[in-house]
Amino acid sequence: MTIFTEVRTTFFIGEIDLRRLIITAPNRYKVHTILKRHNRGTRVIAQPKAEIKVLQKFVLNKHLSGLPVHQVAKAYVRGFGIKDHASPHAANRYLLKLDFSDFFNSILSQDFEKYLIKTNLFSVEDINLLVNLMFWLPKGTNQKRLSIGAPSSPHLSNLLMFEFDKALFDYCANYNITYTRYADDIALSTNTPKTLDATLEFVRQLCVNQESPKLQLNQEKTVFTSKKSSRSLTGLILANDGQPSLGRSRMRILRATAFNYSQGKLTEPEIATLRGHLAFAHSINPVFVAKLKAMIGENTYKNLMSF
Repeated sequence: MTIFTEVRTTFFIGEIDLRRLIITAPNRYKVHTILKRHNRGTRVIAQPKAEIKVLQKFVLNKHLSGLPVHQVAKAYVRGFGIKDHASPHAANRYLLKLDFSDFFNSILSQDFEKYLIKTNLFSVEDINLLVNLMFWLPKGTNQKRLSIGAPSSPHLSNLLMFEFDKALFDYCANYNITYTRYADDIALSTNTPKTLDATLEFVRQLCVNQESPKLQLNQEKTVFTSKKSSRSLTGLILANDGQPSLGRSRMRILRATAFNYSQGKLTEPEIATLRGHLAFAHSINPVFVAKLKAMIGENTYKNLMSF
């Protein structure tokens, strides 16, 4: 059974209606912009309309979720998160942080098409359906791209980065370098001085030589650092004791905010924000959260986190 037939019978869509839906899918997106952090411009968010989002999730779960993602990928992988991205680097002395420019939008529909052909798992008809269904066509262009906002985009980015991840992982294994990737953020660390200079050049050449997808490093976000200075990864502090940390400043703010909650001084929106911060803090440093719970009282903490 083709994916087209499977979708048609699962969702009770007529053949003509489904073909029209698939053909127009790249145009069925709601587009808006948000400000980037630190006033670094705007980011375009393209969210598929409800009918496309449902089909994306269905096809992703049924046909794409089992395809291989490299072990270095820590974002958008069930059971992993930013702590898993940061932890392997905490004990190493030297750290190199890299970032891709326009990561999602740099991944094109033809990259996905080439990938699907290589898997030898899908018919031509299924490939055409998948490409149209998963990629967004910005107005005024003729190039379909992976969008920020589609539920399928994160997993697709990991699939299409497999060859890049493998090449860089194999290189790093030869030089005792630790490599992890969290979406468009690359972290490379080692205890051997000056090794990361050559690694940066290898990554640059890998971006140039890789046929698909074509990616570029954001030079402004290339950072070399060591244990001599403060080190951070995806918002976590790499402490000199070899563990990722929330950081003293963030923990101090959380203590003060939790205390204010215990005194009845927070508004409902502030309480909701505090819940989210504490849930995140627990995933990183449960010992700190246990101490905070003891500070405000277990019943108070339970009331805070019950929602």
